[in-house]
Amino acid sequence: MINIDFINETDLKVKEWEELAMQIIKSGFKYLKLKNKINLSITFLDSEPAQKLNQEYRNHSYIPDVTSFPIEMSEQEIKALGYQEIGDIFICIEEAERKSIKYEHSLKEEMGFLFTHGFLHLMGYDHETNEKDEEEMFFIQDEILKMNKINYTIKFTEEDYKEIEDKDE
Repeated sequence: MINIDFINETDLKVKEWEELAMQIIKSGFKYLKLKNKINLSITFLDSEPAQKLNQEYRNHSYIPDVTSFPIEMSEQEIKALGYQEIGDIFICIEEAERKSIKYEHSLKEEMGFLFTHGFLHLMGYDHETNEKDEEEMFFIQDEILKMNKINYTIKFTEEDYKEIEDKDE
């Protein structure tokens, strides 16, 4: 039902995070009552490549903890393939570690949040469009995290998303 292609571009051991990601995605699949088989990729990146990805594709200079690139498919395409390709999630474990320390979450809680958040973006949820969409996405996010016994309270400051000045200027 679910296929996740894991790519580790770090020197870190990620088996624990792959298992957590699979658990979270399975819970999200169940919660959203998805019918189609799904395929996605999760890539683990270091800070510098994560920042470059954010600059190139989102025009932001900060180091992101999670970046998602959804793929939209027609019913005809899904039927022809036999599964739905939903997209790619990029996780920067170094940034997740920094935020888990800063906001006093365990790294497991932080990673669980990032997998859930990234998955929901792939499924078309967006907290940046309007307040109603944000409330819906965060409600579903909380429910999926609860299914996994992860209690997570979103805490962040604008500083987390402050654009990093170009050093060449």
